[in-house]
Amino acid sequence: MTQDSLTVRAGTRAIERIRDEGLDLNAVKVLAGASGAAKFLVLTGIDRVLIELLANRQQPLHLIGTSIGAFRMAAFCHPDPRKALDNLEHEYIEQHYSRKPTKQEVSLQSNKILDCFIADQDLSAIINNPSKHLNFLANRCKGLLKSENTPLQLLGLGLAAAGNYLRRDYLRYFMDRAHFTSRLNETPFDNLDEFPISHHQLTENNFKQALLACGSIPIVMAGISSIEGAPGMYRDGGLLDYHLDFSMLPAGDDGLVLYPHFYDHMIPGWFDKSLKRYAKPINTENVVLVSPSKSFTDTLPFQKIPDRVDFKTFHDDKAERVNYWRKTVKQSQALGETFADWVESGRIRNKVKAL
Repeated sequence: MTQDSLTVRAGTRAIERIRDEGLDLNAVKVLAGASGAAKFLVLTGIDRVLIELLANRQQPLHLIGTSIGAFRMAAFCHPDPRKALDNLEHEYIEQHYSRKPTKQEVSLQSNKILDCFIADQDLSAIINNPSKHLNFLANRCKGLLKSENTPLQLLGLGLAAAGNYLRRDYLRYFMDRAHFTSRLNETPFDNLDEFPISHHQLTENNFKQALLACGSIPIVMAGISSIEGAPGMYRDGGLLDYHLDFSMLPAGDDGLVLYPHFYDHMIPGWFDKSLKRYAKPINTENVVLVSPSKSFTDTLPFQKIPDRVDFKTFHDDKAERVNYWRKTVKQSQALGETFADWVESGRIRNKVKAL
């Protein structure tokens, strides 16, 4: 029996709708993207198909992400999204670092990637995209997490991890959410009250610094403290919102959240990775999670999805890493083709499972 390359899981409200009607992309109101560094490469096949399927959309689609997920969502909003995704993918794959890179080296490379897939002259079109409204999350740091001194920052991270182990909401003492949006008064993400939050309008002057902030990994990269209209020290949005464990639509909204993801489950925050802490069911009621199956992952080189550790593993053989990542991208095309087939044929009604 042939194993499916895709897994589709849906929350309690979404699964009933899909089993009855299939997946109507016009019912999708939110497109989501998680943190995960190089893991995004396994989703590029699905992303490319979605670019085509959403090309002529008229009603607003709200896109939200953290870290690399935010970079992907920005590519979707680009006036030439296919080219933007191609450039993001190429520049990300071609990265290379010294054996022990400094924060400045990694930050410089991240700036280069950003500039290569989003030119300054594209910013207005991205921010003012008539049908795709961009949102991303960063974290405004408090206390020791504001420090660029590595030992102090490490101590702050250790204290935050200890607080999170006891109760996730203790993270409010270490960081606040920062929500950057292209539509300050037209967003479904104004009910994110689990943690203190500030909302900021994206402009051509603050866009790139805000986008860098949402992917600025602590210790590995320098924090961002120069965002126009948003004073403070900002770091990776994945610290709080690794896989976006919050309600992405207002209560009672009958829309869907489409979520291409590397895994068939959602982990709330970066500190929860080893705690077996998963997203709250109430937050996933409208979510449709589309991910590579285990059988597909087993066909990839090294039987795993690319990740950030690969920079270290293949440090002495960049060509092998690049080849591995490019093969993953090529194989991901099959995921996109399967997704398109399941949606267009209605077969997704029989494929969807409970999230």
